[in-house]
Amino acid sequence: MDFKGRRPLIIAFLAEFCAAGVTIAAVQGYFALVGTDMPLALKLVIAGMVAGGVAYILRATLPWCVFLALLPSLFVGAMILQLPLWVPLVILALLVLIMRNSLGERVPLYLSNQKTLDLICSLIPNDRPVSIIDLGCGFGAMPRALARYNTHPDSRFHGVENAPLPFLMAKPLAWRASDTRISIKWQSLWSVDLGAYDLVYAFLSPQPMPQLYKKAKTEMRSGTRFVSNSFTVPDHPPTKTIPVRSGRATELLIWTMSD
Repeated sequence: MDFKGRRPLIIAFLAEFCAAGVTIAAVQGYFALVGTDMPLALKLVIAGMVAGGVAYILRATLPWCVFLALLPSLFVGAMILQLPLWVPLVILALLVLIMRNSLGERVPLYLSNQKTLDLICSLIPNDRPVSIIDLGCGFGAMPRALARYNTHPDSRFHGVENAPLPFLMAKPLAWRASDTRISIKWQSLWSVDLGAYDLVYAFLSPQPMPQLYKKAKTEMRSGTRFVSNSFTVPDHPPTKTIPVRSGRATELLIWTMSD
């Protein structure tokens, strides 16, 4: 069984199962003490706190904890509004599709803004062949921007993504660019051979950075560059840091690989 791939759903089941059990026990205790039914709002608060708390204990990401805490209220709201009960389930399914990496690998969906795209373009020549990959490319904006900037026919601009909805948007956007140098693949970043690239870009989260940096050091060639948006590697200061002046406190951390 692919436990890792199913982990978010297992956490969801355990969190809501515990929430239901604790809430039922609380309702019974309340009735025994007060003699009346517990107010609906209090039931939802208890269920939400338990679901979110269990998810947190099981090391779910913050967005997943918040959603599971709100899920009981979504179901009750659907009932009050006489909506089909599948509505919250659809919302849950969409969240899993969009935030799969956040839920399973603790990598939220971050999108690089235009200022960041421009800065990455400034790191490469515009008339010589380069090979670049965006690890966790989201909607594929980075490969498309690099392809517009660098016109050499032998250049290659790749992106990998394994969150379903971002990938399904990135793929047609790459086709629409009508540039065969752009490639978007459904692939885990951990299965990519980084040795084929002159520049590797990642906008992930703090959690995978130590392991990803080790992978980059092992696979990348001397003189190539590993670029992280915002997230550093403990005990490994970058070769260069470039602030991204775009209204939010982000920066590009650049490591130049050496033998």
